[in-house]
This record gives sequence, structure tokens and C-alpha cells, in this order.
Amino acid sequence: MSERGYVLVVEDEPAMREMLGWALEDEGIQAELAVDGLEALERATTYKPALVVLDMGLPGLDGVGVGIALRARYGAELPILVVTAGGNAQAKARRVGAFAYLHKPFDLALFIAQVHRGLTSTGPPGGLA
Repeated sequence: MSERGYVLVVEDEPAMREMLGWALEDEGIQAELAVDGLEALERATTYKPALVVLDMGLPGLDGVGVGIALRARYGAELPILVVTAGGNAQAKARRVGAFAYLHKPFDLALFIAQVHRGLTSTGPPGGLA
């Protein structure tokens, strides 16, 4: 684990999960990848992530359930970036206290910019307006 921590990417689509992991690694950001909600919670048990990239459409425990569980464990200061292809993204992002959301497909440069925003903000994320 680096001093800066790691970004937990929770995404069930293999190609998207790998692409996001590689994009983060290219930026010098350590990425931990989880395929579903239960794996995400397991990975986040040992070390608190610096930021979570959270897909809403996960099998089993969905993104809202994962976000609520992470909030209960780590509080409001954990930045969450929601990524989703489904509808009601803003409402779901608000439910988990995300600082931002991106609709799939999205530009990788925008994704990286949002990750940097979440990693460099001070204090609890302001959440969505």
C-alpha cells in the first residue's frame, strides 16, 4: 500500500474494470479491482481506500448497498465516484454521498480528472448539488 493509499475500482464488466485499473496505474495511482459488491467490501476491510470508483449495476450487492456499507464503515470523508450506464445516476450517487458521477461510456481524461479531484479535495466531499 502506498502512502497515498489506493483507489478501489468496483466494476463487474471485465474490459471496463481493466481499462480503469490501467488508466489509474498510468497516473501512478495504485488500483485495487473488485468484480462485485462483496469483493469490494472484503478488499476495503483491511485498508481504507483513498477513493472508491463505484459502478451502480453490480450483481448481487448493488452499488447503492456497497456505498451505504462503506459510508457506515468509513464515514462521509471517503470520496466515492459513481460510474454507471443505468438511469437515475444522480439520485443513486446522492444516496451514497458521491462527490461526482460519470455516465458510461465516458472519456478517460474526464475520469482521471475526477479521480484527481476526489484525491486532492480537503475535508469531507461536498457531494452533489
